[in-house]
Amino acid sequence: MEKLYEIMKNYSINDAIEQEKNDLQFVALKELFQNIKNKEVYLFLVLSNALITYQLSGKGEAYWKEFSEYFQKLENLNLKNLIEEEIKFISNSKNNKRLLDVKILRLHKIENFINDFQEKKEFYYENMEILRNELANLMNQKKDAKTIVFAVKMFSYAARNYFDKIILFSSSIEIPIDSRLENIFALYNIDKDMKISDFYKILSKRLDIPALHLDALIWCNYNELIKK
Repeated sequence: MEKLYEIMKNYSINDAIEQEKNDLQFVALKELFQNIKNKEVYLFLVLSNALITYQLSGKGEAYWKEFSEYFQKLENLNLKNLIEEEIKFISNSKNNKRLLDVKILRLHKIENFINDFQEKKEFYYENMEILRNELANLMNQKKDAKTIVFAVKMFSYAARNYFDKIILFSSSIEIPIDSRLENIFALYNIDKDMKISDFYKILSKRLDIPALHLDALIWCNYNELIKK
């Protein structure tokens, strides 16, 4: 970790925010917000889609671009038909073909959250750890489950566009562990007893960058970090 810390110690939270703006997933969501016909469905659309963004058959960036382009063009999208339209979308998606039955069940489960969410959208943006907790309870998952944390991350990306302001992640929200983070951990960790979640918690605290923002720095600099 010391070597990784030395490489990353000059990064700040502002650097992380700038890197997030270049995240192709953020770019796709920005384009969606600019062009979607009914902006009132935008935040819940993004949140619910994030909950089924796993076991993809293509790259995540390609999937979110596909998602963005599809819903930009869709006419008459509203809160009543949103889940139905999402099911149509993933049923024909090039990049999200696996486990469709399970993902459709997840969409029906999150459908019960629409009304509460719509009434508290800004509150959830200002209190993203509460959103994480409620999503975990609703989906019957742990608070640090990858899909739950990822959904909060993508919601925050969308909320920046919707509310035109940036609210930082709470330090209590963990980083979603994926293959790239596993590779970095394997390369830089020398403590055989260290858990990967603890590794990133400690690094986050030392850098004074919330873990979910640290995620963007590692993703955007991954090719350089993996060479060290």
